[in-house]
Amino acid sequence: MTEPVISIIMPCYQNGATLEQTVRSVQRQTFENWELIAVNDGSTDDTGERLRALAREEPRMCVLEQENGGVSCARNAGLAAARGEWVFFADADDLLTADALCALLAMTDAQTDIVCGAYTMRYMDEGGREVLSACAEGDRQTVLESLLRGDSALNSMCARLYRRDMLVKNGIIAPPGVKVGEDVLFNLDAFMAARAWRTTRQAIYIYELGGDSAMTRARAGLYAASLPMLRGISRFVGKHHLETALFRAHIDAYLRTLRADRGRLRAALAFDRSIVRTVTAGVQPEGLCGKQRLYYHVLRLLPVSSILLP
Repeated sequence: MTEPVISIIMPCYQNGATLEQTVRSVQRQTFENWELIAVNDGSTDDTGERLRALAREEPRMCVLEQENGGVSCARNAGLAAARGEWVFFADADDLLTADALCALLAMTDAQTDIVCGAYTMRYMDEGGREVLSACAEGDRQTVLESLLRGDSALNSMCARLYRRDMLVKNGIIAPPGVKVGEDVLFNLDAFMAARAWRTTRQAIYIYELGGDSAMTRARAGLYAASLPMLRGISRFVGKHHLETALFRAHIDAYLRTLRADRGRLRAALAFDRSIVRTVTAGVQPEGLCGKQRLYYHVLRLLPVSSILLP
């Protein structure tokens, strides 16, 4: 049996109403040498039944069943079963453009370990308004800063190819138990390990969002839910001795999350000494540029001054 070039991993939980359109978008790919690994993460609706029906008519598709463990556990189960040279993650309520796999593969070479496409955010409750989101481009420092700040499409695990051997060799998996920002932690490890990566502004993936989407609903409680991600970011920074290099981006990871949750003033009041200790631990102030050195000293003296940071 010929090994697939690309393993598409699709975690599914209560996606009975949407998963067929995702599978059909995979079947419409102009590149055909793929396998689709659908992981039913303990759904209680008709997700499992629909997946099995689709797999019966599509020999390149297989279905894994597991007890509910969350999206990271489902992705990791798919990754463990993958056979392709490349891995592509897709969610069971999104769409791939017809040339998605072909466009990404055309950008690969022997040294490239990650290829990133852009994606379209389609707001169905606003008449289908579409917004393009592309990845930040640059060296490793630029990429890591963008991941910490969440200011580009880099954060998502979807809309890209990962070289499977790179992930396996470095033990890179989706972090179990992290419910908000698991993609960020996965990508920090992946981009740190990658020899090279390439990006394109071509949209190869579509997020269809409605008024009750998790990506569009009110963000109250976001900071508390994001704490496992933020702590994971802090561990990553310390593990790789990037405290000084990523000092400002590390601040922004906490501050942007607090501001999204509480607004600017309440975020400044919540940006307390414990957070300051976390984002300044291990930082060598003499290695900071002048403005960042000022931030370092002022925040340590008066954390509420974070309200002045742009």
